[in-house]
Amino acid sequence: MNVAGENLPLLLQKARENSVAFVRPVLAEHGLTEQQWRVLKVLDEHGERSAQDIAAESCILSPSLSRILARLEADGLILRKSDSSDQRALVIKLSAKGKRVYKKIEPLVVRQFEKLGESLGEKTLGNLVAVLQEFTQTEYRQL
Repeated sequence: MNVAGENLPLLLQKARENSVAFVRPVLAEHGLTEQQWRVLKVLDEHGERSAQDIAAESCILSPSLSRILARLEADGLILRKSDSSDQRALVIKLSAKGKRVYKKIEPLVVRQFEKLGESLGEKTLGNLVAVLQEFTQTEYRQL
């Protein structure tokens, strides 16, 4: 059986969509998309970041991230400022409003993932997370 064949990327995409489906309704109730949430999460966890760092840490392509950042800034959830060490570079951080919104929604998102764990089984979910962490840390090498 060729487990790592063409089905693997499709299965991973389906798994991603399935897991995100648990939180989309919560985010939508608060006027956020899943991508916007990922940006807020990165900024909450890591503080000030460059757009390049946010793109890498949130797995969002730069062109999409530019639109997302513009929307979050217009909504008052993030602030952009010049980097103190390089005035040409911008750093992005959560605004006070962004911090409040994140802290309000984060427990709701956690609860949704707890429901996923209950549905799937904590052991199965734990095993899945462990395998995915190992998989994402594997570097691609041209064979």
